[in-house]
Amino acid sequence: MASGRVGDLKKTVCERVALLGYECVGVDFRKSGQSARITIFIDSANGIGHADCERVSRALSDFLDEAERGGEAFLNGKYFLEVSSPGIERPLYTEEHYARFSGKLAAVDVKGLGKIKGRIVSCAEGTVIFGTDDGNVRRVRFGDINKGSLAFDEGAKGRAPKPPHK
Repeated sequence: MASGRVGDLKKTVCERVALLGYECVGVDFRKSGQSARITIFIDSANGIGHADCERVSRALSDFLDEAERGGEAFLNGKYFLEVSSPGIERPLYTEEHYARFSGKLAAVDVKGLGKIKGRIVSCAEGTVIFGTDDGNVRRVRFGDINKGSLAFDEGAKGRAPKPPHK
């Protein structure tokens, strides 16, 4: 699938998710041979349960199948559709995500720098600032982030402490 078609698919899927009353956190698309895997992460103010994922999955599956029958195929052939909550290690796709989760621990893969793990200090004007455990501040151009997600934070308030080692 051409990159323009992937962009169309992602945009259309997010629009459909919004019509169902959910936030479309992001869409991952992977092509493998003659089939494709589409993973859609959804969220809502009340959280996401199994029934929410099932509702969105059925609606999107029906939409994609109908589009294919009508000659407006986003996918040619077999596809696997997965709908999920973003989970604790929520993927971060947009600058808005980085700004929204300021103060949270994140792990990112940065072009030319590799992996960085640190607290999101801020995100503005195309730059994300991270504070790392060693006291350093890393400024990263948003466009250089290949992939990012929140990271599990053992020190976060409200978490049960780890049991002592015996």
